[in-house]
Amino acid sequence: MVTLYTHVFNSMQQEYSTPERLWRYHIALAIFWCAVFVLNAGPHWEIYSSARELIETAGLVTGLQMLMAWIVLRYLVPRFLDRKQVFRFVVWVLLVTIALSEINIVIRVLYLEVRYPDSYTRFLDMFGAMSLLERMDLRWAMRYILFTKLPAFVFPAVLIAAYNFYAKQQTLLQLKEQKVAAELNALKSQLNPHFIFNTLNNIYALALKKSDQTPAAIEQLSGILDYVVYRCDQRYVALEDELALVKNYMALVQLRFGHRLQFTMHADVSRRVKIAPLILLTLLENACKHGAEKALKGAEIKLRLTEQNGALHILLENTKAPLSDTSNNEGSIGLQNLRHQLALLYPGTHQLRVDDTHDWFSINLSLPANTSDQTTP
Repeated sequence: MVTLYTHVFNSMQQEYSTPERLWRYHIALAIFWCAVFVLNAGPHWEIYSSARELIETAGLVTGLQMLMAWIVLRYLVPRFLDRKQVFRFVVWVLLVTIALSEINIVIRVLYLEVRYPDSYTRFLDMFGAMSLLERMDLRWAMRYILFTKLPAFVFPAVLIAAYNFYAKQQTLLQLKEQKVAAELNALKSQLNPHFIFNTLNNIYALALKKSDQTPAAIEQLSGILDYVVYRCDQRYVALEDELALVKNYMALVQLRFGHRLQFTMHADVSRRVKIAPLILLTLLENACKHGAEKALKGAEIKLRLTEQNGALHILLENTKAPLSDTSNNEGSIGLQNLRHQLALLYPGTHQLRVDDTHDWFSINLSLPANTSDQTTP
């Protein structure tokens, strides 16, 4: 029985790789099989002639159940069930049950009934005249196997398999959440470094001129970096914080372009609305890169946010240079970043439409209007 337990324990090691989880599973499995042994012993222990008979009788059934669980979990599940070969799995479970039932019959006839005849008096009166081969004949034993041994042998294996499946699904869910978090962190870290360098150069130029705008520019850049590095660790943030980020960002962008860039923003939303962080910044970076930077004269960027029927509607429009090539605009890194981020944060609940005309490029984005009283994942 101890050897069989070790085999079952070893077969589960791959599912519980850390020592702490492995030993917790070890202890839980030992308690489980002790409980199975007690159930096999039954509530009326007084029917056994001695403690040895109780241990040997209940131990035989428990040992065969452990062997069944080991075979099912170690071989049948990975070889058939994991490959969706359900019919073959069921056939093999039935064959293994028949084999173990025959082993049970042999041990019972050759050992238990001989050593403890008083406990099997009624049974021997009815079937004692049958030989071992007659008792093992499937035509006689099939009812005994199907209605008695199949449920008894398979049930513990099913419980362990169900527990392992649940544990594996929980592990996969945790890995998936960690993967999503890592991908989101990577996306959030993609603040355009050229923007940082250009802003620092602009601030340096302002400092050389001893401009009164220098302290404000430093404060705005500090606010952006603080927000991106330290305050974007939540899945959703208050929209008003994102709008403050937008104002700081566009104020620094306009340091570079001056009167050549006209930016307007209109937000008609409640203060309770939440949004995934840096969504708006990604949109504006794309608009500046393909709008203001390519404009020969003046450029214009318009941002409008409205809330309607439980949805947040974002419309961003930017002018285009008359002869600029915008064929790659929709496939730019900024929009690829945005599409990936939306797929992770708003799977199946967002709508994104890109319109590219002769003079204007616009992005129309619709998101669920998460509010502060909702639980954020």
